[in-house]
Amino acid sequence: MTDNNIQQLIDSGNSVVKLPAGEFRGPFYADRPCTIEGNGTTLWNSDNNVFVIDSPDVKLKDLRIEMIDPADDRFSVCSHYPFEAENVEIIGLTAGAGDEDTVPDVQKQIKLGSFSSETENTFVFEIYSPGDATVETGMKDISVFPVSLVKGINRITIKTAALPSGTFIYGDLLIKSFFTRRFYIQGMASDGAENAVDKLIFQINQNDVDLLKDAPQKNAELIKNVKRPSPPPQAPQEKAPSAGVQREVSRNNTPQPKTGIHSLARGERISIDEYSNAPLRIYMSYRALFKEIDIDPYAFMLDSTGVTSCDDDFVFFGNRETMSGAITFMDDGSIELDLKKVPDHIKKISFVYSIYQPGPSDNFSKVMEPFAAVVQNGRELFRYTASELFAETTIIFMEIYKHNTGWKLNTVGQGYRDGLKRLCASYGLIVS
Repeated sequence: MTDNNIQQLIDSGNSVVKLPAGEFRGPFYADRPCTIEGNGTTLWNSDNNVFVIDSPDVKLKDLRIEMIDPADDRFSVCSHYPFEAENVEIIGLTAGAGDEDTVPDVQKQIKLGSFSSETENTFVFEIYSPGDATVETGMKDISVFPVSLVKGINRITIKTAALPSGTFIYGDLLIKSFFTRRFYIQGMASDGAENAVDKLIFQINQNDVDLLKDAPQKNAELIKNVKRPSPPPQAPQEKAPSAGVQREVSRNNTPQPKTGIHSLARGERISIDEYSNAPLRIYMSYRALFKEIDIDPYAFMLDSTGVTSCDDDFVFFGNRETMSGAITFMDDGSIELDLKKVPDHIKKISFVYSIYQPGPSDNFSKVMEPFAAVVQNGRELFRYTASELFAETTIIFMEIYKHNTGWKLNTVGQGYRDGLKRLCASYGLIVS
């Protein structure tokens, strides 16, 4: 289903609009009373508002609404009327949502860093709550208190269990008020690391919060002229595909295949020294999906022993950049690699793609011709298609490794049926 189909569903006249699972780019407009109900549905945008409400009696339910590139004049949700929200996760700023408009755009990653193994550790961070809220986490080796927040600045304590050295902690922390906001906790238990006792890891600037007290009024002024644009002239309708033809699906913001690309075979090793002077982009795409699934990229920076020695060397959507700046998780889902910034102790970088929270039947057999490609300055250099996948949920597509004084690329194509956790263990990360 396309982004335009989503708007057509909203315009359908049904009192309850049920959206399908998947990720869809806005902006979207609700200009009539209705309930918009998701089902594993993410609505997003990067250069405009995501969801605009221009009618009374609108309710949002079971949705994730995300502004990828937040700015002071772009909103995840903006409304000219009061509205209801039930189980709606927000990333970015809001307008027309009352006290929720005062929530600052704060860091969503809660980095514990390395902490002492075999003993409990406690960390403290501050968060601003727009009203009464609850705190939830499903992490088994983490406890959080208090679990109830009041309006204003709150201090939350995170306590770790006594964990073996090398245990990597990663999970979600949900703050639920009118909307739900998600934070990512990560850290690693390590021998010789400091025992953290009420270590302050994030503090909110009171001056910034004071400035946001006028946010509801300021934001209302910003969206005063936000209206649904007039529809463009309708293009001639394309002929529908014949029965049995698989619909081709293209990933958002993904470079399209070009002729003349150097296609690599499994196990092929090539020098990439000539491309080391400018950043590379690694992205994954496919010819088609037989089922809507989310596939997320991961990059593991490995030392001479083949392990990830600290949590900073593991890049994914919860840890978007290494301290060295060598690897960055980009908003379009690609991974950017600057070989000039790779630390000396790193000998290999593994690029992995894994199905996010796979169901019983979710695996790479639902993906037609998945491939990973290397791009530089907008030009695709290499491509490797993994054509022998079946029940795997995680795959190492390629590795870039040091060879003498230069760099080489190796196409791996190794899959794991039991998912990311086993792969992390092979890289020295015990995922909790």
